[in-house]
Amino acid sequence: MTARVSAFCALALSALLAGCAGQDFSHPGPPHPGAANPYSNGGFSDPGPNYPATGH
Repeated sequence: MTARVSAFCALALSALLAGCAGQDFSHPGPPHPGAANPYSNGGFSDPGPNYPATGH
């Protein structure tokens, strides 16, 4: 019984963590909105492709 409960908990945890992953694993989203974005090409005012438009 304990093995089934731990297997179910591990399966549920992996399903929850898999839901956080995007479709493109080579360019995951930024860790938080204030983080430096290595995919940005336009300098400070360009948030890059992983951020929403900032209005600048």
